[in-house]
Formats: sequence, C-alpha cells, structure tokens
Amino acid sequence: MKIQIDRSDKTPLYKQIAGQIQAQITSGEIPEGFQFPSERQLADALGVNRTTVLNAYKELKADGLITSHVGSGTVAVRNQNAEPVILSHRKDPMWEHLFSDHMKNQDSFDINKYLEVANQRDVISFAAGIASFELPPVQAFAGIEKELLSSGKGLLVSPVAGFSSLRRVMSSYMQKRSCFCHPSEIMITSGAQQGIDLIARAFINPGDIVLIEEPSFFPAIRSFRSMGAKLMAVPMEEDGMDVDILEQLLTRYRPKLIYTMPAYHNPCGVTMSIPKRVRLLELAGRYGIPVLEDDPYSELNYEGPPVTPLKSMDKSGYVIYLSTFSKTIYPGLRLGWICADKKLISRLSGIRQLMDLHSGCISQQIAERFIVSGELKKYLTLIRREYRERRDIMTDALSRYAPAGLTWNRPEGGYYLWCRLPEGLSSDILVTRAAERGVAILPGTPSYLTPYKGECYIRLNYTFPPRDRIAEGIRILCEVIEELASARPEYTLCPDSEINPIL
Repeated sequence: MKIQIDRSDKTPLYKQIAGQIQAQITSGEIPEGFQFPSERQLADALGVNRTTVLNAYKELKADGLITSHVGSGTVAVRNQNAEPVILSHRKDPMWEHLFSDHMKNQDSFDINKYLEVANQRDVISFAAGIASFELPPVQAFAGIEKELLSSGKGLLVSPVAGFSSLRRVMSSYMQKRSCFCHPSEIMITSGAQQGIDLIARAFINPGDIVLIEEPSFFPAIRSFRSMGAKLMAVPMEEDGMDVDILEQLLTRYRPKLIYTMPAYHNPCGVTMSIPKRVRLLELAGRYGIPVLEDDPYSELNYEGPPVTPLKSMDKSGYVIYLSTFSKTIYPGLRLGWICADKKLISRLSGIRQLMDLHSGCISQQIAERFIVSGELKKYLTLIRREYRERRDIMTDALSRYAPAGLTWNRPEGGYYLWCRLPEGLSSDILVTRAAERGVAILPGTPSYLTPYKGECYIRLNYTFPPRDRIAEGIRILCEVIEELASARPEYTLCPDSEINPIL
C-alpha cells in the first residue's frame, strides 16, 4: 500500500488518503482481504492526525471498499457486491516450518541480547567482549578519514581478499611477529568471526570431527555445529589444552580440524605454554590435521613481552592464523585477517564471493594508514596500560567483596576474568538476578559442549565498563552471589563437575 500526502493540494487529507486506497483496491494492487494498519499506526506513518485516518476509513466503508470487525481489524473488499471478507485472525508466516534443517538446529543462545544490555546507559556490563569506548583513536582516525574522502580513494571497491596495499602492510606486520609470509598468503576479512565461518565452510562436511578446547569461544562452537561438525572437547589446563588427551583423540579418531586460542584464551584467560605449543604442532604434522589459531588478544599483554603466535613456530604449514583489529583498534572497525597458504587463501576467496564480496573499503584504508603511520604501535602501548589498570581494579574489588567460595584467575593479558562460583550456585540464575540489579555478566554455559559443565562459571570483561564503575559493579555482583548462596537449598542447580577448574 502506497500513500503520498500532498499538503499543497487543497483536497482534504482524508480524501487524499481515501482516494489513493480506493484506486489501489479497484485496480487489484491491494488484494481482497488485505489487512490495513490501525488508525493510529497509519496516522503515525503518514504524519497526520488519527482523526484524518479515521475519516478516510469511514469514507471507504461507506463505499463498501473496506470492512471492520472486532478481532480481525480492517480489511479490503474489492468487489462491492461480494460478501465482506472477515478474517477470524491474522495468520503470520509459519517460519518454523519453512526454516532449513541448519536453521532448526541452531542453539538458542543469542549474544545480541548481551550487546543490547551493554549499550544501556545505567547497566554496568561485564558481559560483552568489547573494547573500551572511552579510548578511541579519534584524532588519528579523523585525519585519515578526511584524507580518504577528499581524494575519493575511500569509495573504491577492493578485491575479495582485500586491497593489495593492505595485504602488503599485513605481510610486513606479521613478519615483525616472526610469521614470515607473502601478501598472497593474507586475506582481509570482516572480523575474525567471518574467518572462522569461512574455514568451517571450506573444511567441514556433516559428520566431520573438530577438536576444540573446553571451555571455548562459543561463536566458534556455533559455526562448526552449523556446518554439521561433530565436536570433541580437549579439556583446558592452567597452561593450555591437555595435549595428552589431544593425542588420544588424534590416535582414536581422524578429526578434520583442531581449533585453539593459545594466547589469553576466551573465556578462561590462560596462555598455552611453549612445550605444549611444540607438542601440538608435532601432533598436527604427524597426523596431517590443520590447526586454526584464533589470536585476537596476543598483543594485549600486561606482563612481559607480547606472546608470539603459534604460526611463527609452524614449519609444516598446518597452522591457519586468524586475528582481528576489533579487539585492539576499535570494536566497530570490523576488520580481521587470515594468514595461510596462498592456495587456501584463493579457495577461501571463492567461498567468500558467495556471501560477501569484500571488507569495508574505508575500514581497510583506515587500518592501513593507522599501521603505516606508527599510530597503532603508540595506541597499543596506551591501551595495554589502561587495560592492565582495569584488570587490577577488578581483581582488587573481587579481593575486597568476594564471598566465600568465589574464585578467579588473574590473566596476564586479554579481556577476561574466568570465575568459578561457590558450590551449588547456577550461573544462569545469577545472570538474571545480577541483571535485575543493573550488572550484566556472561554465563559459562555457552562455552561448553555440554552446557551444564559451565553452570558454575561466569566470564567478566574488564575492558568495556567505565573504569570508575568496575568496583561498584563487582560489589553489586558479589552481594547478589552472597544472597543466592544464603538461599542455597533453593538454587542447587549447579552439579559438582568432574572437570578441574582453571583458576
């Protein structure tokens, strides 16, 4: 239904509305039985008074072109001589019956609700994995953006794998981190999550086995499952995945892929030790299994030098490296990259064309200039200091306010504290109660293949909330935990898991 109001026309507005609707009904453009919006809805849409729409509908009813009935609303009657069409109820599309098997099998956990909570003004959010909005490199960006838009270069269309100039810059960037690669071995993506999805599409057939750390990055779990993968968990220890269990699984099964986050792991914050890295690479080479290294946090080191990527130790070429600027430069800069064999990059580009021809062109050129100018190096120094202080504010607050039984780690980098709740408390119940008090947290359940194993854990982000509200949020959270613990018989929903805590 299309209606255009001409306020310069002397014809009353209600007659303009009625006349246009009449023409569309008689021409068949508005079919018989079409359900019109309510008077209020149409008035809001057209920017007119509700009485204007009411008068238009009255005129159409008098002409026998529409009819209204309680419960069915206002509907069109094309043939004036026909009986009025009465709809007993509005029938929405039966989406559940139309969805693909892939869609029907999606789990119900939705990260968007945590992002929405994070954007609410009065909420202290420890939930979403987002960088601070208080420290954007605005001045550097402003100059870059002005330059790009004034020359028109920012409006260019890039190749699927990214601008060649940025791929050269990223090749040099990786070489400074001891990963020696050619620009043809770099692909620019719209964030790391797109890279995970591309790898899943490239390697996984329904029923293929993928080995992942447990707990793990839950969007990766969802990506692999969406392709029909059978996931098997390798338990995490204080220095990374249990490589003895990894070897047992490799010996018994033939997985298609190993997924790991070796530096400042999300959610549990641990870093894989050098001996485990060496053994992981040895096992991958022996069994011929690709390793997807997800590395968004390694440059956010707070103690000692940055962690060297697993890719830098890879001599056989089995490691597919993935990272992002969303965690370092700015969360809204949806830009990541893959570093892998150029044949694989070429095949991934072919897959990407089916859903996304290229990353944002302005974002690519901003990132390129930000790196080349040396501003990224300066900015990393700034946010390392800031995030280390925020981490310490959070751990100090936990030390002051934590009730008995609440334990946590102290990561040497990254974004998160991984906390184990007092025995018998459910993280899902805590999430609800804390939200009622204005504090958002992420439960541990989506990070496990079997959700009940994560019932005793929560993840706390210390980079996003304003630094002057971190201690307040921890105090409120600890009060809620203590209240639930005092009513423990009512909330004993968290089983005593056989998995050792990583704290």
